[in-house]
Amino acid sequence: MIQYLPIILICSTSVAPKDCNIETKQVSVFSSSPQNTPMACLVEGQTKVASLAISPKAGEPYYVKIRCEPKEVE
Repeated sequence: MIQYLPIILICSTSVAPKDCNIETKQVSVFSSSPQNTPMACLVEGQTKVASLAISPKAGEPYYVKIRCEPKEVE
C-alpha cells in the first residue's frame, strides 16, 4: 500500500519556487503523519501549517509549499 507523507517547506521569497526543496538552505522543513490519499495528504499539510507558530525574521517575506511524498508501506 502507498501512503503519502506531507512535507511542509517554508521558503524565503528569495528562493524560486522550483528551487524550494529540502536541500535548500533558506528553507524550514516540517512533516506530518502519513495519509492514505494525496487529497488527505494536502489537507493534513494545510492543517499542520495552520498549527505552526511561524515567526519569520523581521521583515523577511516567505511562502509555504506543501509536497506529498509517496511512501510504500507494508
